[in-house]
Amino acid sequence: MNILELCLTGGLGGLEVYVFRISRALSNNHNVSVITSGKLLEHFRQHSDIKTTHIDCLFRPLPLFSAYKLARYIDNNKIDIVHAHWTKDLPLVALAKILSQRKPKLIFTRQMDITRRKNDFYHKMQYSQVNLFLTITEQLAESCRRFIGNDFKGKIKTLYHGVPEPDKFLTSDEISMQRSSLGIGSNDFLVGLFGRLERGKGQHLLIEAIALAKNDGIKLKALIVGHEMTAGYRQTLKTLAKNLGVDNHVIFHDFVNDPQSLMQLCDCVALTTYNETFGLVLPEAMRAGIAVIGSNRGGVPEIIDHNSTGLLFEPINPSSLYKQLNRLYNEPNLRQQLADNGKRMADIKFNDETHFNKLEEYMLNILEKQ
Repeated sequence: MNILELCLTGGLGGLEVYVFRISRALSNNHNVSVITSGKLLEHFRQHSDIKTTHIDCLFRPLPLFSAYKLARYIDNNKIDIVHAHWTKDLPLVALAKILSQRKPKLIFTRQMDITRRKNDFYHKMQYSQVNLFLTITEQLAESCRRFIGNDFKGKIKTLYHGVPEPDKFLTSDEISMQRSSLGIGSNDFLVGLFGRLERGKGQHLLIEAIALAKNDGIKLKALIVGHEMTAGYRQTLKTLAKNLGVDNHVIFHDFVNDPQSLMQLCDCVALTTYNETFGLVLPEAMRAGIAVIGSNRGGVPEIIDHNSTGLLFEPINPSSLYKQLNRLYNEPNLRQQLADNGKRMADIKFNDETHFNKLEEYMLNILEKQ
């Protein structure tokens, strides 16, 4: 197959890293080219030899000129399948398919929630060109069926994200040494939180929960890992920690390419976002053998089976978060049981090889139907 992966977001977050990973995986058996931009384009050129190019998308609602350029690329490179990932790219790829002579199959992976009806003429034109609509959770699939319209329901399937197992599992001595280098004692209970630094990710909730623990005489520490989306927000969080008297209990760390290495230093990993569509850090931590806590909303309950593979807390509620952290702190046997159960489940359900193989199967199937 000749596959074109297209993502013009310009950033380098979870969505873009996913595009990079599947492009590399699919290139083992197929001819893969990538059209992207910004940081992701740089990342491809630095870390892979996959063919990459860029197309400026002019006037996104109806990008006729850009769609014509993309159609020529599709025809000249004999593209069989276009795989798009960003909702704002859908008008571009739909028009390009209409304009192309080759008429490739179009797969769209939706990773963000859908909250309003999309059954007007403009959106129907776009979705009519999509051969397969992949969602990353069952909850998102149901939302898409509800808001897009009956004509499209049969094209919607769920494909959970897959994540790799850690490149290396750290020994107890390596964990102790690395914790010590970060100022974390052997008896400290460390809660990891991984994600962009922005209010919607809920880092403030963990800081508030750490303060509640301190008031109860329980010493929890937080390792908050990620880059600022808005300059100065890290300082806002530091000021909050200082005002609550827990600034020496909260450690900030910049974004890392290998979060599973830092996850292994933690006693548990929390996802505090109010409404996370999926929550990639949870299966990453599970596959690393770490107990997890997540907010009971969005796609998170499809990842965490409460009291079996992890714990859930009520969104935007630091008291509820603290209650679950306190359970893990006081019940080490429960923490280990959740970690073991979570790893067994994630090794099967959120395995990256399983994900890649299923995506390849879907691609082959839609080609056979032409």
